[in-house]
Amino acid sequence: SVIGNIVLAGGFIAYSGAFTSEFRKDMVAKWLEHAVGQGLATDPSWNVADVLVDPAEVRAWNIHMLPSDDLSIENGIMVTRGRRWPLMIDPQGQ
Repeated sequence: SVIGNIVLAGGFIAYSGAFTSEFRKDMVAKWLEHAVGQGLATDPSWNVADVLVDPAEVRAWNIHMLPSDDLSIENGIMVTRGRRWPLMIDPQGQ
C-alpha cells in the first residue's frame, strides 16, 4: 500500500491546494475509489497527514500558531513538501 499512498499524496500536493476542505475530502474519496478500481493498493483510511508528515512536526506548527484543523494542516504540508509556491484556501482569512 506504500506505492498507492504515495501516488495519492503526490496528486494531493499537486492538485488540491485551491479547493475547500469539503471538496478535498470528496476528491480524495473519488481517488481512493479509482485507485482500488485500478488494482492499486492504498490505505482505506488514507490521510495526507499520515503519509507525508510526522505528528511531532504538526505539533510544532500548532505551537507556532497554525490552527489544528485538517485544512490548515494540509496547507502546511503543501507548503513544506511541495516544490512550487502553492495556491491555497485560508479558512481563517489570515
